[in-house]
Amino acid sequence: MKPVIIALALFMFLSPALTMAAPVVFESSGATPADIQASVDAFRAFLGALNPNVAGSFPSGRREINWDGVPDAFSAPNNLPPNFFNANSPRGAVFFTPGSGFQVSADSDNPTNTPVRFGNLHPDFPRIFSTFSPQRLFAALDSNITETVFFVPGSRTGATVGGFGSVFTGVNQTASTRIEYFDASGRLLFSRNVLPGPETPGNLSFLGVGFDAGERVYMVRITSGNRAPGTPGRDVVVMDDFIYGEPQVSP
Repeated sequence: MKPVIIALALFMFLSPALTMAAPVVFESSGATPADIQASVDAFRAFLGALNPNVAGSFPSGRREINWDGVPDAFSAPNNLPPNFFNANSPRGAVFFTPGSGFQVSADSDNPTNTPVRFGNLHPDFPRIFSTFSPQRLFAALDSNITETVFFVPGSRTGATVGGFGSVFTGVNQTASTRIEYFDASGRLLFSRNVLPGPETPGNLSFLGVGFDAGERVYMVRITSGNRAPGTPGRDVVVMDDFIYGEPQVSP
């Protein structure tokens, strides 16, 4: 499937003098990383330049998590601390799940010989899943729900972002996977299903949504497939790169 970049054409009138543009959606799916690269890069350009992984907040730009720099001690078969990307590697993202925790998949030279792409959870997963940025993937354990709350990187100060996107692998059904965007008051700003990929193992999908200066995202809720990653079936889904606007304290 060719990359699709959609700018929604609706406007929300808050007052006679003030209008607010609807969210801008970037989405694509395909059999290979090349099939989603254009929409990923367009979303990156929308958010701005990539900032370094340091504490504190920049006035513009974006942060990214590609999981590949996570050390073996925090990768499969070990769990990832939910605040790793705020405390250990400050990028202002903390994860929550109703499940039992989070895991980043092993790479090919890990010291425990753990299979790659969550082969430790099921031997079929390395065939079913692929990566956008090799070699690691990310998943909640015992749940298909991941919530990401934003902070000023390296701090306990809550923050908001101007957009968020994620790469997925294994999406086969139209309504199995989605991202919901909430503001700091808990109001749902936007929700969208992720495009399914082709009927081939290792397909990839991307969804990114950007907001104008009038609306800011405090939390995203990701539903990745319709089941927790334990037994292969339709539709078990895990995640690759997270891309989001620079976390900043809201006015």
